[in-house]
Amino acid sequence: MSTVLSIQSHVTVGSVGNSVAVFALQRLGVETWGLPTVVLSNDNARPHVAGPSLGADQLRAIVDAMEANGVLGQVDALLSGYLTAETAEVIWETADRLRELNPKVLFCCDPVMGDSGTGFYVPPEVRDFLGRRAPGRADILTPNLFELEALTGMRPSSVQQVVAAARTLVAAGTATVLVTSVAAADLPADQVHMVAVTAESAVLVSTPVLDAHFDGSGDLTAAVLLAHLLAGEELAAALGATAGSVHAVLAETVRLGRQELALVQAQDQLVSAEPAPTQSLNTLMSAPSAPSRAGRSS
Repeated sequence: MSTVLSIQSHVTVGSVGNSVAVFALQRLGVETWGLPTVVLSNDNARPHVAGPSLGADQLRAIVDAMEANGVLGQVDALLSGYLTAETAEVIWETADRLRELNPKVLFCCDPVMGDSGTGFYVPPEVRDFLGRRAPGRADILTPNLFELEALTGMRPSSVQQVVAAARTLVAAGTATVLVTSVAAADLPADQVHMVAVTAESAVLVSTPVLDAHFDGSGDLTAAVLLAHLLAGEELAAALGATAGSVHAVLAETVRLGRQELALVQAQDQLVSAEPAPTQSLNTLMSAPSAPSRAGRSS
């Protein structure tokens, strides 16, 4: 059994950050230890939010205690999500410490910065940190399309250009880039698309659009993908399984009319959902087409 250390936000009410990632990973058979960067009453979808952020010294002390207790070396993967300007560097220090104990540790970074329609919801310091430190340091990056643009300074308008932009992050040293919430002129608008890219392959997966907004779906996607990759699945299989499971959870959320993800109610679907069909984009990528560039948004 694999063990994941997940460092991201925790909310008492809602399904974002560790409040979705820990349960999803555990339900998929992955031992998971949640370490919060912030502890909040709920996510920002509700009108009132309260709770503290952990300082760098507090976060570092927790990791120190884990190492002193001899358990830090049991970690097979680090998953990071929402971070603060004060604690960002500690997460990267933790990745280095884990790799010293186990060179095979995977670092999966969900570079939480913002989304199309809402813009950035982290301060410029966090955006700058992720832009400088995430590509190449993380083994797996899971940006949405808006965050891909922020990380690369590119504005892709076709699926081919999305792959090309993601490949710039691969060229920087990140092995796998999963781009979520992909919208492109050459993709059907009635489906939700994700594109996974490595140096050798590019894979597209699509699922039907659901008429609702889902907070935490990106956190869920990163966690589920990591679980499948830790299980040794090839990228296309892991992507299809991830898309199928996430869509099943979202569909159950809509059916129940819930504001937060119906993760507990849909836990069986999370595990047993039919994988979504995937499509190789390698043939498409044989003809180069560079995305347009714009100034980095950080």
